[in-house]
Amino acid sequence: MLTTSLGEMTIVIVGFGKIGSQYAAAFGQAGHRITTVDRRGGADWDQVARVPDPARVDAWVVATPTATHLSVVDEILRHQPDGRILLEKPACYPAELTGLIRTIQRHPRARIIVNDVYSHSDAVRRFAGTVREHSKFDPIRKITVEFTKNRQLDVANGRFVDTQYGEAGYEGFHMLSILRSILPIGGYQRYLQTVPTSVTDELRVRTVAAGLPEIELYTSSAGVIAFAELAGFAFSTDVVKDYIASSTVPYGADFRYRFADVELDSGKHVTLVFEPFFGSADDYKNMHAVYVHGGDHARGAAPTPHFTVCGNHFKEALLKQLKLLHRAGEGMAVIRPSEHEFLAALGSATSAGTFLPQPEAGHHIDRRGNDKKLAKLGSES
Repeated sequence: MLTTSLGEMTIVIVGFGKIGSQYAAAFGQAGHRITTVDRRGGADWDQVARVPDPARVDAWVVATPTATHLSVVDEILRHQPDGRILLEKPACYPAELTGLIRTIQRHPRARIIVNDVYSHSDAVRRFAGTVREHSKFDPIRKITVEFTKNRQLDVANGRFVDTQYGEAGYEGFHMLSILRSILPIGGYQRYLQTVPTSVTDELRVRTVAAGLPEIELYTSSAGVIAFAELAGFAFSTDVVKDYIASSTVPYGADFRYRFADVELDSGKHVTLVFEPFFGSADDYKNMHAVYVHGGDHARGAAPTPHFTVCGNHFKEALLKQLKLLHRAGEGMAVIRPSEHEFLAALGSATSAGTFLPQPEAGHHIDRRGNDKKLAKLGSES
């Protein structure tokens, strides 16, 4: 049971690596009491069982490696059956989704949220509102989302190695969050159930289906930029212009090319660009911009931002989700298994070198038994 209102809380962070330390900093700066658990040392306790008086813990954070998430959640709920848990994404590996759902069902008083930064981002919220405003009488033709960074140095240091979701596991959840903010609920669910037109191993996922705009999601952990023309105009420094011109983010560079672009039938674009002031502002990581423009920048000056949004959306999301956990009734769980299954299917397709043909209408991703493969179900779907 929570011992406080929305004031100071006791939060236990399980997993005190890079991500866990970011949670600790964000919640600590907000005035909460932080205790950490990590078997590797450097934490207050080496295992959950040693946390004193777990019944008085207001919230738990699970920021351990994905392979341990299910076992850690199980252990927390053994000690506090009505625990409130913020779980780092992915929630678990694909084959464990059924086990996670069973754990939730066995603990009907628990509350569990899978961390979803971009669902709680003011930049994404305001971008989606702008899209809705401009698409009322000008339908959406295409949605393109790209999240590219050169992560090869991180991989060399043992970070960002996902053996199950593959390339889809790094940025896929973030891109789906943005897509979810744009599409109506029914359209988004249809998208998750539709076999993409093509999938390549960068990861590039293109979907053309009845009832949906054309949708293209792209991410490259090798730093290969795919859509330089859609957001490159937003960056002003020479070093970034060189990256854009070569369509390559070099090894070890901190630059991240992240945007969401919505093209309307009229040719108008609404584009959200994350961190467009890289290299020109000290606080560039907390500055994002939305542009409404014609899409043709070769004939004139680059468009100016329709508006900018400032703020640390990672910290904002954590605090908003902590509030949700605090206010949630018993049995609330937000884990989005359909998104996990969709990304697992993409990971399976790319690891197998599967390049998909244009699917026929009504064909869906096979999720029977949490199967990761992309398949046509026909009348069985």
